[in-house]
Amino acid sequence: MKPSRTIARLGVAVSTITLLAACAANPDDKPRNAGSSLTVNVLGAPTTVDPAMACGAADMHLMESLYARLVEYGTSDGPSSGTSTFDPASMRPGLAESWEVSPDGRTYTFTIREGVSFPSGEPVDAEAVRYSLQRTIDMAQCGFSYLSDGFDEPPLISSVEAEGDDTVVIELSVADVNLPQVLAQPAASIVDPVLIEEHGGVVAGEGNAYFASHSAGATGPFVLAEYEAGVRAVLRRNPDFWGEPTASDEVVVAFVSDPSTMLLQAKSGQADVTVGLAASLAEKLDDDDCCSVVAFDSGQSLDIALNWSVAPFDNQKFREALTYALPYDDLHSTLGRGFGTRFYGPIAPGLPQYDADLERPREQDLDRASKLIDESGLARPISFELTVPADNSELKEFGTAVQAALAEADVQVSIRELAPAQRSDALNERDFAALALVDGPGIVDAGYYLSYDMNCASPYNISAMCIPAADQAWTEARVTTDDDERRRLYDTVIKEWVGASPKLKFWSMPGLMAIGEEVEHVTYGVHLNFSTWR
Repeated sequence: MKPSRTIARLGVAVSTITLLAACAANPDDKPRNAGSSLTVNVLGAPTTVDPAMACGAADMHLMESLYARLVEYGTSDGPSSGTSTFDPASMRPGLAESWEVSPDGRTYTFTIREGVSFPSGEPVDAEAVRYSLQRTIDMAQCGFSYLSDGFDEPPLISSVEAEGDDTVVIELSVADVNLPQVLAQPAASIVDPVLIEEHGGVVAGEGNAYFASHSAGATGPFVLAEYEAGVRAVLRRNPDFWGEPTASDEVVVAFVSDPSTMLLQAKSGQADVTVGLAASLAEKLDDDDCCSVVAFDSGQSLDIALNWSVAPFDNQKFREALTYALPYDDLHSTLGRGFGTRFYGPIAPGLPQYDADLERPREQDLDRASKLIDESGLARPISFELTVPADNSELKEFGTAVQAALAEADVQVSIRELAPAQRSDALNERDFAALALVDGPGIVDAGYYLSYDMNCASPYNISAMCIPAADQAWTEARVTTDDDERRRLYDTVIKEWVGASPKLKFWSMPGLMAIGEEVEHVTYGVHLNFSTWR
């Protein structure tokens, strides 16, 4: 199962699936907690707290704080004072004190730190690590797709073995230098085998209903003290955590479905930090004394996917013409409120393989667009249908603006609104001509992203794009262990992709946070870890 792609809120880049609606936070309208307790409002609600089942960011924000993994993301300075951000290009030890990689890049040997226990008192040893990873693989739910890192046939992980109490050996089907980042995903969380077996064990190909709402044996910086599905979770400092103690004693995570509620509670101070505001609402907080709006690179972008399997998008000249027909700066300043970075290429800012020189944004040039349409051989006027989500006012507004802009290039666009219940089928069956969406990978790596976004053979390639030279370079880049050669190959991917004009790209979609004036520090991540927040 592949994690779903996002048809997300314009200005919000917090998930690779559509965030789910939930009840508003603080239903009693009480003021926020004080002292060492922090209140965080998050758009959307978890569908599960089971690492093997989790797909979207709303699930994974909790798991980053509840469970430990062999490897963790490094961090770097954030865009403003009092902030830091995860660094997908820098991984650091977690439960593994160290690891070694075989010369062929296919065998990873991890040494597990000693003296770590689950809340039950059971040891977090090599067998617990083996059990946890094998559980995610055997259940074959959404977490398995993260552990595969886009290598589906055969799966990336051939075997996981415990050697003694402190050594875990992972054998891969191919070399993959990105395995440390794979093992930093919530899907690779270490859970308590005794607790799992007491509540249904592992059934191949099936989920576990109990752990959808119960902790599976916290090994992370927090324990799950309270959980009210769709409403809130209370995380309290784990007194037995093996790492640095959390900066706050308690974090109350409130799940909010209504963006306007998030705005009001940010303004009133009921939320210390607000995660997931749309750009249009974040702009309203810029001059408010309540908080500061901070934009973090997320690896996601605002796109219009073009379905190559239908006319007129099977015509390269026409696709290229569209890329020169749009007033990008105007759209970015008005609809994007200036958040994010404009670019044109397959790899968004925030991904380690992004290259600003090779992925320079395209600019509006109506004369060039007209000439390319002439070269396409298509009869004017040209028309197509643009699909936008029916429940997303920002993307609907974006679609209308694109419609008006393309009319100036003699291209007629009709708008189709897609109901939430129809989204999965529309993507899986490519039931669209053009589709507006916010898109990006759950694993912040171009290799993983392109494995389904560009790969000619992937059933998850929703645009049906196929650029053989880019595919070949990407395939080689994924398995080489030579850093310089990998960079050269990704440069080839970018050049071939840009030359094919496979889709419309607008700007990167940052993760937007409203941070209260009393908050001293937050760390942004593609999956939030609250341990340093205070």
